[in-house]
Amino acid sequence: MTTLKDIAAAAGVSIGTVDRALKDRGRVNPQVAQHIKDLAKEMDYHPNKIASGLVNRSRNYKIAVILHITGNDFFNEVLKGVKKAEKEIRDYGMSVDIYPCDDFDASMQLSNIEKAIENGANAIIIVPINDPCISKKIRQLNKDNIPVVFLTAYLNRIAPLSSIHCDYYRSGRIGARLLQLISGGNGHVMAFFPSSAMFGNNSRKQGFESYFTEASTTLSLTGVIELTNNPVKNLSLVREELTIHPEVDHIIFNGDSSIALSVLTELDRPVKAVFYDFSAETKAALKSGLIDAAILQAPKDQGYQSVNVLFQYFSSKKIPQKEILMESQILLKECID
Repeated sequence: MTTLKDIAAAAGVSIGTVDRALKDRGRVNPQVAQHIKDLAKEMDYHPNKIASGLVNRSRNYKIAVILHITGNDFFNEVLKGVKKAEKEIRDYGMSVDIYPCDDFDASMQLSNIEKAIENGANAIIIVPINDPCISKKIRQLNKDNIPVVFLTAYLNRIAPLSSIHCDYYRSGRIGARLLQLISGGNGHVMAFFPSSAMFGNNSRKQGFESYFTEASTTLSLTGVIELTNNPVKNLSLVREELTIHPEVDHIIFNGDSSIALSVLTELDRPVKAVFYDFSAETKAALKSGLIDAAILQAPKDQGYQSVNVLFQYFSSKKIPQKEILMESQILLKECID
């Protein structure tokens, strides 16, 4: 079935422009509007009466997006996906409010949930912190029939409407396998992973460590270091670990890329490196050869999907998959223009 998104792609305009043109709501160049109508006819477009009906309801739908961290390259990309989806649903009477949170502050995240409900949120998208107060609150939201979508993370024994994230365990094994491939067969590895306050981070760590229990692995795992929530402390931590372990010649890093890149440039020995996620700094490091590979976890797509599943749920009562896993991708120097 043809959608507004399909017509927008064919016309090279936004979904909002297509919607306004088809409904003769003005603010669209007449020639562009006619072109859109012609495309709609050619593509056999039929309006979604349920979704369109949302516009005419006296009650608008408000979605609250509640984060767990700020100033992070990965979550900046997540928010780009959220905002892209928000633009697409705005004309259907739906809005998105974003509630930032200090790094892994469960009490602040709990306060943001309560604030969102007070502000009339009809659904919650949350990056849940692994804390009893958050688990308890989400169970209460379920009892109150307020849809909850987990974004980039999950909680054990909590069943949201849907959970959107990468396969963390698998991504850990992918990282270990990449190090094995680029090592040439021998070497000493150190891993730097983010806070265990997120179940996904624990799962990635477990997947990574599991690879080193296999007989086929020829690398030696020197240590797995948990990063803090403080960038200054993390810089000192990474620098210290790589200084007191001169045998380490391979690292895998999942955190603020600028920290590890700064330390790598200081070292007086070559160290092969695999990073998680992608930023302008990571791109430059790949091109220069400072790092060897990056593992991408589709942050923008995760943000987009979290809003989209709620739009589908409210507009057509479509029940989403309980778990939507995003594929990890491997990026090498040769992949970059």
